[in-house]
Amino acid sequence: MSAAALNGAIAPTEVESFRALLPVGYAAGVDAYRAAVAELSPADLTSHYTRGLAFFQEELIPALKARLRALSAGAFALDDYVGFAAGSDCDFITHLVEAIAAADSVRVYPGDWYGFKVGCTQQERIAFEAGAEDAALACLCIPSVRNGHLTEEMVAFLDGAQACLLNLNLYPTLVADERRAVAEALAPVLPKSVLSISFSRGFGLTASQLGVALVHREHPFVRRFAAQWNWHTYFFNAIAGRAFLRMDLDRLATVDDARRRWVTTWLNEHGLPTSMSGSYYVRAFRPEGALAPHLAPLVRDGVVRLCFKPPQE
Repeated sequence: MSAAALNGAIAPTEVESFRALLPVGYAAGVDAYRAAVAELSPADLTSHYTRGLAFFQEELIPALKARLRALSAGAFALDDYVGFAAGSDCDFITHLVEAIAAADSVRVYPGDWYGFKVGCTQQERIAFEAGAEDAALACLCIPSVRNGHLTEEMVAFLDGAQACLLNLNLYPTLVADERRAVAEALAPVLPKSVLSISFSRGFGLTASQLGVALVHREHPFVRRFAAQWNWHTYFFNAIAGRAFLRMDLDRLATVDDARRRWVTTWLNEHGLPTSMSGSYYVRAFRPEGALAPHLAPLVRDGVVRLCFKPPQE
């Protein structure tokens, strides 16, 4: 689209130099945290590494699978997937990418989440490239934080790699039909993928991090990394796990609907194109012409990415 339109739509005071995709909180998340903490007992703290692991595998993982099935209208078929955890999705992702990059190549879709790379020491083997045919691991957020969508080009990128690392981040903020379509598009690559779930944005649990990964029980990574992943799982965040079980997803969806309308209104009022697809968190444009200097922090790989923070509840 016209760079001049972007220059006029976004004032210098509206641009934050901090590039992270900042979360926006939910009142339902606060209520879920309070309920989770209120029910804790000293025995829960004593048994975190014993009975707490049973809670993780027997209650939290089945509940997570059920919610992903519900969000995808049944398109996410996860019965044959096993669960592991880490302190956060960033910890889990860094561990896996570092392990693969020690000897093989890792690809991140251009413009997608820099977090796939930033925590690793093997920088020379991790590249932002659209082709992943020679890669041992292809990494992508679902939907991509590049533009809030999952595109055919992204699916082709995943299809070419030996294995995939998919980070479900903004997925719950998509509309229902799109959530199902995205899950159906991922079905062919899911058996070779590590499905990492981020709870800090789409599920609104930012105040305590929790990283959970679902992997097909026959995936070669399970045989290769089970000892390490079981070790990480001891230290899962039980507060976040309990809060997730108490999260009212209908309340989240109501807020997401209101925020989606707010973003559409903002775009209309500023003369920018609107789209009903993709996550409302992210809207990306490829400019034609010279951009104003104050928009430089919003540009990566030739794309202007707007990360919205609608008003709180």
